[in-house]
Amino acid sequence: MKVTVSLDGTLLAKREAEWEQFLAQPEDNPLVPNAEGRLTGEGWTIQNDLCVYSQLQPQYAEGLPYSGIIVTKRPCQTVFDLTPEEAAATHALLAEVRAHLDATVQPDGYTVGWNVLPAGGQHIPHVHLHVIPRWNTDASAGAGLRYFLKEAARAAETADSV
Repeated sequence: MKVTVSLDGTLLAKREAEWEQFLAQPEDNPLVPNAEGRLTGEGWTIQNDLCVYSQLQPQYAEGLPYSGIIVTKRPCQTVFDLTPEEAAATHALLAEVRAHLDATVQPDGYTVGWNVLPAGGQHIPHVHLHVIPRWNTDASAGAGLRYFLKEAARAAETADSV
């Protein structure tokens, strides 16, 4: 399967606008846990004192079944703003999430990562760690995060040299 993504330079402006909107209206931020520790509109959760994991509803998972995010309960914009305690709590919760997913959906691997600031792909100013189970049968099996970024850079270089 060949997948082509057209990057026309407009995505960054969109991410920046979304970021500014959530900064201006923090009450609309969907990644701030509510009083029960749940994210609005998300699926089941696992939580500890400082973080919450929510599995994304299928309509928001965008073709990534059983994927979810870990967010801090304290409003915090990026991974670089985590306290040492929050970083440790995030890592501990990641281990719990992995154990749960290994036991229930048995993935063959994982893609785990943070997008940081609009240029890095983050459009909501609340730190969130993506946890994406992967299977050997996926069309993109074997392609990690850097693979896609490098392919986009190669495509841009090819287009520039034509």
